[in-house]
Amino acid sequence: MRHASVKDYEKSLSGGEPSWNNGQASLSSALNWYNYHSDSKESKKFTLSYLKEIGTPKKDIELIEKNPESDFENLGFVCRMKLRGAPLVEKNEEWITSFISKLKSSVKPVEKVETISIKVVSIQDRVAEKTKEYIAELEGALDDCFLTRNFKDSFDPYELMRSLDVKGAHTKHIVNFFTNRTAEVEKAIKGADAQLVEGYSFLLKAELKAYSNLLKAIIADCGKIAHTAKLTRAPRKKKAKSIDKVLGKIQFKKEDSTFKIASINPTEIIGSSQLWVFNTKTRKLGCYNATDSDGFGVKGTTLTNVNVETSIHKTIRKPEITLPATMKAGKVALRKILTDINAVEQSLTGRLNSDIILLRVIK
Repeated sequence: MRHASVKDYEKSLSGGEPSWNNGQASLSSALNWYNYHSDSKESKKFTLSYLKEIGTPKKDIELIEKNPESDFENLGFVCRMKLRGAPLVEKNEEWITSFISKLKSSVKPVEKVETISIKVVSIQDRVAEKTKEYIAELEGALDDCFLTRNFKDSFDPYELMRSLDVKGAHTKHIVNFFTNRTAEVEKAIKGADAQLVEGYSFLLKAELKAYSNLLKAIIADCGKIAHTAKLTRAPRKKKAKSIDKVLGKIQFKKEDSTFKIASINPTEIIGSSQLWVFNTKTRKLGCYNATDSDGFGVKGTTLTNVNVETSIHKTIRKPEITLPATMKAGKVALRKILTDINAVEQSLTGRLNSDIILLRVIK
């Protein structure tokens, strides 16, 4: 490549860039001048300037600009000549148009590909979303209480949540929500917050206490549902299939909504030394004791290896108090459960049926 100063000097000696403002220059000699004094880089530059000058859309110019410099050949020189007043004939005009069209079509525009993003919803998010629906249902039932001013026997939270198929995983969120609500109501009852007192002023104090008790019932019933879910969870498949075969005909009640209790997995009976049961039909609470350290077995619908002398049951008058106490009591406290019940003592036969809840075992 010649040095810039030498190139400029040669241009000046040649009479400078051709122009048609003051007279007519030969088109062929002008084209020769550009081929000698300019290169493909300038040819591309001349072309783009021409396109801008004639008002070509910006997107078309950007498309043509993507072509390499070597593709512009004499196009830019002819475009430059036209801008400087060269008298081009129709054939020359058509050549320019055709050349530009060729450059435009040689580069395909990049099409934007729309990507579809799939949001993966986690199990925690699904639980939280479903819990909102359950809370809304409970809130709706509470709203009905406000309309009727009846907070005592308006609805059973346990029955409502069971009908909605509330799972153990949802109860934690429900408890958190209504625990906060209960704290607000308790402050209003005690007069500890002026705004809350004003907000609940349309209720009598007795009604406000009943409302608080209903909220506490929701929380307590959530605990029962969570406990039931834990007890009724499908056990892991054991390698030994003999236990499943032994328990194939056993009869018991899986769950009772009246007393809000559920049976343990019957597999826990095998080998245990003590079994507590509750007959939901007769309201009898019973305790089976095994004869020896081998623990209980099961044959058909009957417990085997039962100590018939020490295995007894009694009718209980207040199951809502006695049953929770039986579930929570330790081994020492369990010995006094039946002794403290003022009722007729009867022996247990060992035969199980569909009215019996399997409360707990002692290994």
